[in-house]
Amino acid sequence: MKKKLIYIVFLIGFVGFAQENTVSMETDTTSIKIGEQIQLKIKVYKTNNVIFPKLQLDSLGKVEVVESLPIDTLKNRLEKKYLLTSFDSGQYVLPQQKVLINNKQFFTDSLLINVATVKVDTLKQKMFPIKSIKKEPKTFEDYKHLLWWLIPILIALAIILYFIFRKKEKKKEPKVYVAPIQEALQRLKELDEKQLLKQNKIKIYYSELTDIVRTYIEKDIHIPALESTTNELIETINDFNVSSNLGISKETIQQLKEVLQSADLVKFAKSKPIIEEIRKDRTIVEDILKHTQHAVHVNDAVKEENNKTEETVLIQNTPKKKKSIKIYTVVIVTFIVIGTVGYFGYKYIKDTFIGKTTSEMLNQQWYKASYGNPGITIETPEILTIESVQLPQNGVSAVGDFAIFTYGSLVSNFYIAVSTTKFISDLEDMNMDVGINGALNGMEAQMKTRFTNIKKEDIVINGVSGKKAEVEYKKINKLTQQKEDYKLTMLFFADKKSMRQVYVYSLWSDDAAKNVVDRIINSVSVKP
Repeated sequence: MKKKLIYIVFLIGFVGFAQENTVSMETDTTSIKIGEQIQLKIKVYKTNNVIFPKLQLDSLGKVEVVESLPIDTLKNRLEKKYLLTSFDSGQYVLPQQKVLINNKQFFTDSLLINVATVKVDTLKQKMFPIKSIKKEPKTFEDYKHLLWWLIPILIALAIILYFIFRKKEKKKEPKVYVAPIQEALQRLKELDEKQLLKQNKIKIYYSELTDIVRTYIEKDIHIPALESTTNELIETINDFNVSSNLGISKETIQQLKEVLQSADLVKFAKSKPIIEEIRKDRTIVEDILKHTQHAVHVNDAVKEENNKTEETVLIQNTPKKKKSIKIYTVVIVTFIVIGTVGYFGYKYIKDTFIGKTTSEMLNQQWYKASYGNPGITIETPEILTIESVQLPQNGVSAVGDFAIFTYGSLVSNFYIAVSTTKFISDLEDMNMDVGINGALNGMEAQMKTRFTNIKKEDIVINGVSGKKAEVEYKKINKLTQQKEDYKLTMLFFADKKSMRQVYVYSLWSDDAAKNVVDRIINSVSVKP
């Protein structure tokens, strides 16, 4: 028994000796003042398969690690250095530190550290009153939130100034439309008032007289009378009278021919008819105008009534109100959108409605959570939101609990979906290959596309067997309206009691999206 005891004591001593020589802990000083630093050094006289666990500090938590320095590799040992400090006076014990060498535990000795206060001689050192809190200088970030208010205010001000100082369109004067017969009779009256016959201006008189009758014919009957010769005009009137049933009598046409021929003789042959013939031609022209107008518009009750009343018809351009309404609508909608952005902030609008780019997803905070029943634990760029889904009639009787959780980014065409299904009663048989093929076929039909380059593999997560599928497909991008290549990564877990699925859709050409997809898929955890 004594022999065994000696062996045990010897063995304990040997172990202690071995540990003392294998690992050690020392400091450059064991006494410091508040705020000063200590360099702690752990030495290991081995270089292979050495692991330094997390440094254990004092039990009161008064000693702090300022910096953990890299491990130094020397010729026959490793050294791990730490910079420590403390801001509370007292004595603190750093416990033994554990080091793993070839998966075996070795311990250092503990150390006692003294932290002293800084002595202040109040007799020699002049005392000063306590200073007030000094405000931090303002930076651009302090006023950045006001920018979202300033932008809509400036835009609204610009719109108001635009409507105040814009050049208003001059109101167009209403166009006066006078019936051709009224215009012709008025011109005859004005011709009489000129008294050209008393001035012996017969040529001018006949020129204006024939111009009156030709202008009327061109405006009311729509015959090119001003540029036609007498014979061409009479021939055209006869043709129109027959083809269009104008109803002009032959006597009227003959009278018009005679007046025009008389005028031609005066203008070109220097003929000088007597006053009675000139007045007769003037009377004939007035009769021609009235007879022609009556014959042409005898079947037009509206125009005939207008001619009888001999009133001038004023046609005014109706104001274009529709264009103004559209402009005001656009201005109001723009102001509302800008005001909303200004009130909620660009970040809120972007995260809520536009979404993040895949590069932003990689660099920002991720969220790990469990979804559905039975649960799927997954890490995603944003917390998934539950969606309301109407199950088909043939599935309601078999499904006891169903939920789907999603997140999508419009700007990066990135979409995540997690669905869980719990059956009311155990299924007779669950074939994993049949299940994943059915899921892919259903999505293919719903998305109205065709999956290509389909890759499948068996996976096991936490002892739960499943299937992983990667497919490619084409779809129209909602932003660019162009057909682009997409990639779908799917995880499928199913048994007789439940079914769990993870879908991740992304642009095939988006390199950052590949890293996001890998991080999401690798984070998936399921419980049996």
